Amino acid sequence: MSDAVTIPEEYIPIVDGLLWKKILQEGSGDSPTKKSNVNVHYVGTLFTTGDKFDSSRDRSAPFNFKLGVGQVIKGWDEGVKTMKIGETAELVCHPDYGYGASGSPPKIPGNSYLKFEVELLGFQESADNPTAKLALANKKKEQGNTEFKAGENTKASLAYKEGADMLKDMSDATEEQQKESQQLRATLLSNLAAAYLKIKENAKAAEACKTALTIQPENVKVIYRLSQAYLGMSEFEEAKKTAQAGLGVAPSDASFTSLLSVISTKQAAFKKQQKAAYSKMFS
Repeated sequence: MSDAVTIPEEYIPIVDGLLWKKILQEGSGDSPTKKSNVNVHYVGTLFTTGDKFDSSRDRSAPFNFKLGVGQVIKGWDEGVKTMKIGETAELVCHPDYGYGASGSPPKIPGNSYLKFEVELLGFQESADNPTAKLALANKKKEQGNTEFKAGENTKASLAYKEGADMLKDMSDATEEQQKESQQLRATLLSNLAAAYLKIKENAKAAEACKTALTIQPENVKVIYRLSQAYLGMSEFEEAKKTAQAGLGVAPSDASFTSLLSVISTKQAAFKKQQKAAYSKMFS
């Protein structure tokens, strides 16, 4: 049996008498669910002495594990699922939620209360069948839309990418599910491109568009965003060609005509700038 240890009142019980938590830095968004692939930084110390026995920060390498399946001690499985992305918290674990009577020699004696400072860097929820994958991908689309509308474009891109990646393998899906997943994946990739364009990740935006066009070759919105991505990379001829292809699909869409005008203007300015820089080299 472990000796009785008094846990300060600032620590809130998560599992009565077995696990306590104190938030050091608030996070935001959802908490990970069972089987989520979780990414954390942590520092582990003996609660009663403060002696450090392990730290991912010392290795400059975050720790990854699947939540709720017994890959880690109970204190982590139960504690991390209460956290949000960006949150840093201290988890205090009773020996039964740590390494028990045997401990983990030589650094952790038997019946030790443990304290972990844990930062939840991120997580990716797990889905192991077509129905679950579709549900999770839709959830990621809604998360991305919320972040995008709030101007949180990096966060939006992460959500859209997770959703699109979730639908890469739908080999066990029914014909109806396949059709739904293809349409949803194209939407996620289109939205992903929009988010990338906002944060000037033009090459990534172009790749997302190209993948979406393998699913929906005549998606006007995606063609437009691909042209914008090429323009952002100063690949003017590709931008023109793509915008012209968009006009071929949607002849009455004035946005492509406007975009072609912008491309021509920026290309002319770019050539003028290059010519001036070139002439200075030989002046």
